Amino acid sequence: MISSIKFIDAHIFIERWSNPRAEEFTNALQREQHCTSVLVLAEVQHKLRKKKVKNVFEYLRGIMGAIKVHGVIQEDLFNALKNPLDIGINDKLHLAVMKRNKISTIVSYDTDFDQDQEITREEL
Repeated sequence: MISSIKFIDAHIFIERWSNPRAEEFTNALQREQHCTSVLVLAEVQHKLRKKKVKNVFEYLRGIMGAIKVHGVIQEDLFNALKNPLDIGINDKLHLAVMKRNKISTIVSYDTDFDQDQEITREEL
């Protein structure tokens, strides 16, 4: 069975301060409908610190309290390394985490995910 939960990619969280739709979306996250991974949150932390956003820790802690955050395991790395798509390793890891957890939809602006025929990408 495929889960109806949607995986949230990093740029959705990063654009919270510059995109009203992203802000509205992140303010309405629900554990039953949304998830992400520790790798996504690490990417968010990295980008927001570069942008000098204040309260990054509190923002990430709020996300962790609001939705399920999947870990990345060795099997995910193995599957990412085997993935033949011409996309970055972090994106391959996101796909591996999604597939291991039977998640078929990602909310992302990254069109690289469109290369994977097993998932559906949604934009805000």
